[in-house]
Amino acid sequence: MLGFIQITFSTLCAQDEWWQDKKYKSEKANQKYSSCKRIFKEIATGFSASSVSIISQHFSNEVYLDIISYEKGFYSSSQAEFMLSDFMDYFKIVNFKYFRSYHKNSYAFTNGKYVYNIGSGKRELNVSVSLKYRDDVWIVDQININ
Repeated sequence: MLGFIQITFSTLCAQDEWWQDKKYKSEKANQKYSSCKRIFKEIATGFSASSVSIISQHFSNEVYLDIISYEKGFYSSSQAEFMLSDFMDYFKIVNFKYFRSYHKNSYAFTNGKYVYNIGSGKRELNVSVSLKYRDDVWIVDQININ
């Protein structure tokens, strides 16, 4: 059991390498970007667990989606939820990991890899998630999976 905990902990620490921690001038700014990072981590958990509800809790009324096999465009939160659910049902997740991020003022994004099983092998798709800071809350602006 102890070995499992160590592996899980090291995986979680390695997962944070995508985020550039900065020293902010105010506690408010520190809290703002800590919240941004937390939301990106929740979205990653949603992808890893194939749980659309974890991701969609951060949707506003409208989300831009560009997902392989779907027409790109703006969708209502319920349409976006359905599309992501359908996508994850078909592309069975093996691993999800961010490898880069950027955040400034009211905008943030991450790039990552969505590894999935299809047939007898694993394949990967590039993922980009963008957040906007509106009314003191980070919300999903767009998700690209190609």
